[in-house]
Amino acid sequence: MTLMIMFLVLAVCLVVGLPVAVSIGVSSLSYLLMADINLYAMIQRMYAGLDTMTLIALPGFVLAGDLMDRGGLARRLVRFCDMAVSRIAGGLSIVTILTCMVFGAISGSNVATTAAVGGIMLPEMAKRNYEKAYAAAVAATGGILGAIIPPSLGMVVYGSTTGVSITNMFKAGIPTGILMGCLAGSLCYYFGKKNGYMGSGTKYTRQEALKVTKEALLAFGAPVIILGGIFSGKFTPTEAAIISIVYAILIGAFVYKELTPRSLLETLRKGATTSACILYIIAYATLFGWIIAAEQVPAMAFAAIEAFTTNKYIILILVNVVLLIAGMFMESSAIIIITAPLLAPLAVMLGIHPVHFGIMVIININIGCLTPPFGVCLFTASMISDVPVQKIVPKLLPFILIYVVGLLLITFIPQIALLLI
Repeated sequence: MTLMIMFLVLAVCLVVGLPVAVSIGVSSLSYLLMADINLYAMIQRMYAGLDTMTLIALPGFVLAGDLMDRGGLARRLVRFCDMAVSRIAGGLSIVTILTCMVFGAISGSNVATTAAVGGIMLPEMAKRNYEKAYAAAVAATGGILGAIIPPSLGMVVYGSTTGVSITNMFKAGIPTGILMGCLAGSLCYYFGKKNGYMGSGTKYTRQEALKVTKEALLAFGAPVIILGGIFSGKFTPTEAAIISIVYAILIGAFVYKELTPRSLLETLRKGATTSACILYIIAYATLFGWIIAAEQVPAMAFAAIEAFTTNKYIILILVNVVLLIAGMFMESSAIIIITAPLLAPLAVMLGIHPVHFGIMVIININIGCLTPPFGVCLFTASMISDVPVQKIVPKLLPFILIYVVGLLLITFIPQIALLLI
C-alpha cells in the first residue's frame, strides 16, 4: 500500500507540472514518512548516488560539446560533409544526418546536436528550397543520433545507475548509431529524389577541397581522441571527458580563434547549469531506485510478466512499447533513472545481455525525444526553425517509423549492438 501511494504521488506531481527531480524527491519522501524510516537515509542515499568518479564524465561531455560548438568545430564538420555529398539527391539533408553523427561523437547530447547542426543547416536548406517543416524534421531526426553514438550522456547515466560498463555501452553505440544514421540517410535520399531536393551543388576545386579537409581534421580529431583513447584502454570515459574539454579550448581559442574569453565564460555557466539539473535528478532517483529495490519490485514485475507470458521476445516488445510511451512524456535521464532499477534486473532474469538491453533503452528514449507532447528534439528544431510543432510532426513520422524499424532490428538481432564487444 505504501509503495502504491508513492507511485500515485509521483504521478500527481508529474501531472501538475512539477519538475521531474522534485516529483521523484517528493514521492520518495512520502514513502520514507509513511514507512517511518529515518530521513537521514534520504541524505545518505542521495549522496551515495553522486559519490562516483564515473559521473564526472557527464558534466565533462556536456561542457565539451558546448565548447566545440562555440569554437567552430560544428561548422567545419558541416562543410566537410557537404563536400562529400553536395551533388547527391537530398544532399543537404544527408549532410545534416552525417554531421549529426560526427558531432554526436563529440557532444553526447541530442539537444545540443539538434541545435548546433540544425542552426547551421536549416538556413542552407532554405536556400535550396527545402520545405522548412521537412528541414526541421531532418534536424531533429539527426539530433537524436547525438545521444546514441558515443560518448552519450544517456549511456553514462544508464551505466552509473545499473553498474553496466560504460565503455561497453559506448562500443555498442557505434554500430547501433551507424545503423540508425544509415536508415535516416536512406530516407533523406528517397525524399530528395521524390521532392527534387538537392545538395548545395558547390563544386570544390582541388585547392578548396584540401583546405576544407585540413580545417576539418582538427574537428575530427576530437572523436578520434575520445573514442580511440577509451577503446584502447589508454584512459577511462571520465578522463576522456576532461581531455575533450582541454582539446576543445585549445582548438577553439588558439587554432580557430572563435572561442573568446566572454563566450568561454558563457559556455561554462551554461554547462554548469545543465549538469547541475541532471545530477539533481540522479541524486533523487538514486533514492527512488533504492526504495524500488528494497520493495523487491523487479522480482514482482518479473513474476507478473511470467504469469502473462514466458516468451522473451514478446516481453521485449512490451518493454519497447512502455519505453516509447514514456519517452513521449518525460525527460530521457529521468526515464533511465526511474525505469533502470526495475528493468535492468528483469533483463538479467530473462537472460538478455545487459549491454544489449541498455542500448535498447537508449534508442527507445531517444525516439521519444522526437514525439509530442514533450519531445525535446522536436521542440528544439521548432524553436530554431521558427516552424510550429504541428507542421513538423507529419514530416517526422516517416523518420520515426524508420527508427522503430532500426529499434526492432537491434532488439531481435543483438549481435548488431554487440558487434564490438
